[in-house]
Amino acid sequence: MSVSLILNERVISRSRVGELPNLPPSVAIVYPVEGGPFEVETVRTFGQRWFGKNRACYVVDLSDHRRQASVSKTPLTCKDGGHRFQATIDIGFKVHDPVMVVSRNVRDALTVVYGYLTDRIRLQASRFAITEAMAAQLAVNQELDREIRLPEGITIYYCKVQMEPDQAAARYIQELEEARRRARLGVHVHEARRSETYSDEDIEDIRAAGRRRRQSEERAALGNTRLDFDNLIREHLVRHPEETTHALELLARVRETEATQHEIRDQRHAEMVKYLIERGVVREVDLPGLRQGVLGPSAPGTGVAGVLERPDAGQPASFASGATPGGPNYSASAPAAAQSGPVQWGGSAPAPAVAPPSGLIPVYVVLDTSQAAADCVTDLGNALRSVQTLLANSPDVAAAIRLSVITYADGADVVLPLTEVSWRTGVPGLSTSPGCRYQPVLRRLLDLVPLETERLKEQVPRVLRPVVFFLAVGQAEDDTEWPVAHADLMAHKYFPHIVACGIGTDRDRVVQRLASRPELGVVAVEDADLAQSAVQFSVLLQQTLLHLGRSAIAGGMELKLDCPQGLRPAVQEQ
Repeated sequence: MSVSLILNERVISRSRVGELPNLPPSVAIVYPVEGGPFEVETVRTFGQRWFGKNRACYVVDLSDHRRQASVSKTPLTCKDGGHRFQATIDIGFKVHDPVMVVSRNVRDALTVVYGYLTDRIRLQASRFAITEAMAAQLAVNQELDREIRLPEGITIYYCKVQMEPDQAAARYIQELEEARRRARLGVHVHEARRSETYSDEDIEDIRAAGRRRRQSEERAALGNTRLDFDNLIREHLVRHPEETTHALELLARVRETEATQHEIRDQRHAEMVKYLIERGVVREVDLPGLRQGVLGPSAPGTGVAGVLERPDAGQPASFASGATPGGPNYSASAPAAAQSGPVQWGGSAPAPAVAPPSGLIPVYVVLDTSQAAADCVTDLGNALRSVQTLLANSPDVAAAIRLSVITYADGADVVLPLTEVSWRTGVPGLSTSPGCRYQPVLRRLLDLVPLETERLKEQVPRVLRPVVFFLAVGQAEDDTEWPVAHADLMAHKYFPHIVACGIGTDRDRVVQRLASRPELGVVAVEDADLAQSAVQFSVLLQQTLLHLGRSAIAGGMELKLDCPQGLRPAVQEQ
């Protein structure tokens, strides 16, 4: 498509102007003058002078023109250089200088007009990102919202541009927005799942507390009940009355087995007494003492009796059912185990019961597993196994302590939740990680200590103040941030006692800041080997745990440190 402003390709005589097809109402007649400027005849100059009918001329269209077009061939690159806009132009233009049109031989006005506009639009588009199409459109329209006179004799009196990303850029923006929506949705989904998880945990805690309460009530109810077969059957029928027939069958088989065992035992006892009489080892007058000393005390109500008859002259002694002539009735005795104490399973005596402690102490062992602790991480793992051995060999102390292990580097991980340590407790493995920050582990303690203290208070009548053993090896990367978390932890009503131990170089200052009291801060001696210092920390930890557990058993809490060789109290800041 093109717009020709010069209506005749070659000069024609003035008299033939009316023969031109589709002649617009507003034209200008331009006469070329040899060696001089062009002369123009318009409506305003018509009749003022005589130009001659046969003079050669050009006819120039002076009417208004409106066009719409899309900028497709010229790339409108955005600010990042990788995406493009596409533009639709609505323009109005006309000729203001027909002489310039003829002199410059402007055959297609659109080439001139669009060439100028695309240059201006491209310059503005390069200032904006692909997602700022509306801002780019506004800037272009503000620049072109005026009458623009071009040197080719054409005036642009109207111009409106609509800009938007091209298809590739539109797909990019759509994918980008979709990714943002998914990210925002993911945040809400995460929050919902997080809340749901906390809710499930609370509900499970309530259920667990209910189970513990019911189990405690059941143990209390069964505490004074003898656990023999009859009572077990009775308790089972209370809970499962629909199994009465099966329970009675079991009871009948047990009674039959007991009767058979009693008969066999009585027969053996009778044969032994008969043998002793025949051999002249015992006399008839010794029979009551023999029954008490050899056969054991009588068991009334067994329903099986072995009675020794007095033998006639010349006849051997024999056993018969019934009364002994001239003497009392003797019933076969039951085994002593059947007459005393509850039934014991497994054939071995139970371990002696450990008296419940008067107090319970939650203990948190916080270990540095940053790269600075690489030379002693194996010794720290051995320290945890030594603590397990100590507590497992001292069940009274273990019953008074609940132990948790937390490691930290760039973050904090609970590698052993709060538990009562025994031989079955799994000792966690330790490995180093990059980074070294105190704030995450202090924040984790602020979350765990109050929550777990409240849970322990639901289980036992008395919970003593928690104790934290904090091992510092590396230099903290958040030295200006962690004191705030430390202050928040110590401001809580369940604030713990913090025993801080620093191994490595220049640890006095950080240990004094970590310890809850100055006397609870210890550091390694000068030039000490890191692995050996970790061993000394293990010794300190075991000694203090043993002392804490014994004081809790006695109903108190005495926290004091006895520094082993290789550790010393931290020097206070001046």
